[in-house]
Amino acid sequence: MITQQGDYSIIDSRLTGNAEAVKLHHPAGTFALTPASRMALRAVGQHRNLLHGKGIDWGSGIGSLTILAATMENITQVIGLEISEANVRIAEQNARQNKVSKKVHFMLSNSYTPLRHDDRQFLQTFAGQTQFILANPPTSEGDDGFDFRRQVLRGGRTFLEDGGAVFLSISSQYGQARIEQLTQDTPGYRYGGVLVSSGWQPFDLQRPDLLYCLQQYAQQEQAGGLRYTFLNQHDLTNTGKDFMDAQTAWSQYKQTGQSPFMKWEVHLFHYG
Repeated sequence: MITQQGDYSIIDSRLTGNAEAVKLHHPAGTFALTPASRMALRAVGQHRNLLHGKGIDWGSGIGSLTILAATMENITQVIGLEISEANVRIAEQNARQNKVSKKVHFMLSNSYTPLRHDDRQFLQTFAGQTQFILANPPTSEGDDGFDFRRQVLRGGRTFLEDGGAVFLSISSQYGQARIEQLTQDTPGYRYGGVLVSSGWQPFDLQRPDLLYCLQQYAQQEQAGGLRYTFLNQHDLTNTGKDFMDAQTAWSQYKQTGQSPFMKWEVHLFHYG
């Protein structure tokens, strides 16, 4: 459903729900689609029935979620909030190429705080008027890696109307306890379950960013934080229940070079 041709990604009509595919340019120096962002696109395409009206894409990158949502008839306007200026520029180009410029507005923004005064004013017109928020946050640094997800829900309360939906990427290694704690940390939300899941995938420790994440997770556990949840590789064909925490996964990787397994997932939260 999502294919890559050079520095373009193509989202076919099975996800757009329209006759035309969405074509996204991601040249060097901008955000290229990751496994997590591909799952987020699947969630939007497969659960478009939950989306309508106005929306916000938190951390919009090259505009993939914003643009896919804007192709849908029930969606009237989407704001993309993005901290990288290069990403904002290519997102605007992608919107023009996919003929949705009139329905989207990209802002250079630190979380829910746009850097330009006129953008801050425009974003405030969405306060209490937003029907959905889409977010595929990166791992945050200096904490348990989960803080950007807390920011999405915490700040989203200003904008969501009663009954609004949040599509939030949360890969399985964070564990159910952190997901449940989200609704305690940010009162006003109800957890709606998993929208899409990749099935078991390697948490590829050949990627420097994921290796750094695992080290950070292990340090959090050593400091007394909540445990992370990985599946042991040898259990893939057995019960699917041989789980290990980040410290064990890190120790196993140092000894064997094997990556643990997890699932790329998108979860649903309801506001109000």
